[in-house]
Amino acid sequence: MTLRTLDASETGRAMEFLERSPVENLFLTSKLGEHGIDRRRLGSLHAYLRDGEITALCLDGGAVFVTGNDPEALPHFVRQLGGYRRCTSIVGPTFPALGLFVGLAERWKNQWGAVSNVRRKQPLMLLDEPVTVPGDPRVHRLGESAFESYLDASIDMYTDEIGSSPFKYGPGYESFVLSRLREGAAYGIVVDGEIIFKADLGPSHLGQVQLQGVWVQPDLRGQGLAVPALAEMLRQVMRDYDQVSLYVNDFNTAAIRTYERLGFRTVGSLSTVHY
Repeated sequence: MTLRTLDASETGRAMEFLERSPVENLFLTSKLGEHGIDRRRLGSLHAYLRDGEITALCLDGGAVFVTGNDPEALPHFVRQLGGYRRCTSIVGPTFPALGLFVGLAERWKNQWGAVSNVRRKQPLMLLDEPVTVPGDPRVHRLGESAFESYLDASIDMYTDEIGSSPFKYGPGYESFVLSRLREGAAYGIVVDGEIIFKADLGPSHLGQVQLQGVWVQPDLRGQGLAVPALAEMLRQVMRDYDQVSLYVNDFNTAAIRTYERLGFRTVGSLSTVHY
């Protein structure tokens, strides 16, 4: 049993392990698929091995992503990450993500800083069949001309979801939002120059993409806008992808019902810790 930091030559080996659970591991497979194991772009990727086989992985980057159901790996990852926090969050399948969080808190006490929130159970949902719900024809891919309104909607969505400003770590959120538009990853409905609905595409790999950032203008919530808007977006997205996944807070029962109406089914559970 060994803990080792992987290098670029071992990208394929790490991908083979991750692709055994492709929906759970989409965040990391997307990054490796795009950049390989590149410490400058990705951070350090630590692997726990038994008899030479990977049983768990832990990415130490802007976000810590941990995966693999080997409980003996977690104390090794805790020691490797150390007492100085460099990440803004921990995310991964529920067992390793919460296990790592508890281990870090016990070993390093308050050295990792204050926790903003802990999402202990976030149902992981998958859509792999065509959407049959009628769609809203106003939904379209957004361009840079929608930047100001899209930025306002994104800030509101982030603040509602996380409970803090996206600028608390410094500048840069505007650049991220602009990149979503430039990459064709943002969809929405625009009325009189203002976005009233938006949703984004996140990580993607091997025909699967993740749905993120779903937002409806506050005064229009509860009026039946989300289901047809998402139905049309998903119909467009699934021209290019076979599967769409997402994860949602377990207490957001309205959102879960919306996704179920669209054909999503629960296939697992993720957890997220925000600092």
